[in-house]
Amino acid sequence: MKKIIILVLLIVFLLSMRALLTQKSFIERAQKTDNSIQAIRYYERVLLFYVPMSPYNKNAVNGILEKCEYVQDLEQKLYCYETLRTSLYQVRSFFIPYEDEIEKLNPLIAELRAKQMIQWKYNNFSDKDYQRLYNYHMEILKYDGSPSVFWSIIVIFSLIGWISSIIFLIFKGFVNKKYLSLALTSYLIFFTLWILGLYMA
Repeated sequence: MKKIIILVLLIVFLLSMRALLTQKSFIERAQKTDNSIQAIRYYERVLLFYVPMSPYNKNAVNGILEKCEYVQDLEQKLYCYETLRTSLYQVRSFFIPYEDEIEKLNPLIAELRAKQMIQWKYNNFSDKDYQRLYNYHMEILKYDGSPSVFWSIIVIFSLIGWISSIIFLIFKGFVNKKYLSLALTSYLIFFTLWILGLYMA
């Protein structure tokens, strides 16, 4: 057991080091390029290799925000802010990194989307519709469609439970009626809980 724990920790350490080196490489590329869009893409990759407590995470967030300030084109500015927001959501686990930055980004994105919709020549929107469009996009951006943390844990726990029950059934259940009953009962309980967890999550 001790060897397994050491092996797991070693694998986690090596993967984290690899992710850190990859982040460092993309940060350097982003800082060297004169192309703002390319730099944003490099910073995005840094965030997608997110490592908790890595200093490169914050560098990437600040790098994208800095590029966004200098971009003048509405489409590119919107792409810039949405890239940062999407990247942060993509690396979420049981928490969202830099959630305060997302809250700051939402009004900026809503504003740009509203302006974009007014500018589309095929739309019949005018400046009078700005506030309505802004509120509409803010409502969408604030919507939290993330699964429940509690039910997600139940899903993982019950999944392990019913798989373990099947393994127990295969190795012990067919040679002993008592074990057979125990394995089938636990399988039904964990499988039912798993389905319920998937639905509720």
